[in-house]
Amino acid sequence: MRAALMERGKIWVDTVPDPVPLAGEVLVKTRACGICGSDLHAARHTDAFVATSREAGGAFKLTTFDPVVLGHEFSAEVVDYGPNTPHDLAVGQLVCSVPMLARANPLAVGYSAEIPGGFAEYMVLSRSLLLPVPNGTPDTHAALTEPMAVGLHAVNKARLAGNEAILVLGCGPVGLAIITALEQRGAGPIVAADYSPRRRELALGQGAHLALDPKAGSAFDAQELKRSRDIVIFECIGVPGSIDKIFLAAPQNARIVVVGVCLEMDHARPLIAINKELSVQYVLGYSLDEFRQTLHHIADGSFDVAPLITAHVGLDAVASSFEALRDPERHAKILVEPWRA
Repeated sequence: MRAALMERGKIWVDTVPDPVPLAGEVLVKTRACGICGSDLHAARHTDAFVATSREAGGAFKLTTFDPVVLGHEFSAEVVDYGPNTPHDLAVGQLVCSVPMLARANPLAVGYSAEIPGGFAEYMVLSRSLLLPVPNGTPDTHAALTEPMAVGLHAVNKARLAGNEAILVLGCGPVGLAIITALEQRGAGPIVAADYSPRRRELALGQGAHLALDPKAGSAFDAQELKRSRDIVIFECIGVPGSIDKIFLAAPQNARIVVVGVCLEMDHARPLIAINKELSVQYVLGYSLDEFRQTLHHIADGSFDVAPLITAHVGLDAVASSFEALRDPERHAKILVEPWRA
């Protein structure tokens, strides 16, 4: 099969062996797979990504310098079953899955040299983790279940009571997923901040009540925030120094939910947070139930993901798409469709 491989930032298309499903696994044909910010990090900062993964462990990791087929935001269709696996989904059924392979030693789909991710024509997935996509849901929309579940999980971790004013710092795909989840449950007012005019436009479209340019002044000065005594801040930037700046600007007793992934050594001064009695919650991923909820929110239209998809490409354009995503004015989410001409 054809696949796009990545090794220390180099991306190329090659022919690799078709994956073979083991017991409890299903062979699937990839329909669509989003390029995630984590994929960009893995390609641009491979050494730091691998070093941190090896040190920290956990499911979210790239621990090899060998070529890998990235891609963990996908939809696919059932092709065949491994041995001793119930044939309970029809061939051709559209599915999505948490990107993990439930073997004795679990593997992260899209971050393992042992199995391919979604930038390949075929994958193997665990039947126990497969979710059938509701009829009528486009495969391209279903592929956004994984990144939108990240937003839902972050919002759940914030434990909103319903009377908060909310600030979302950074309106890339993660920030936009959070805004979408906030809008779906009627939270707010939602203030978004990003340097990119295009991302601010998308933030308003996904439900932000106000979108500000940090160059024009501090978002913390927005009246929508000052009128509330309970402020929740979602940090979706992932750049060194961001958390310390939030400590400085945040009001007393604010809650900070850190969603942005910073792979570099960072610093933040605890005394500032202590003086203000700030609460900080770091988040990662989602639960199986949140993944399932997200799929149904996409299917019923309460999560409107169509505006977030800004390009559809085939495997031959994966490398150039990684470069194109450096420009926030051009793209939000690029979907790779391995069978696209």
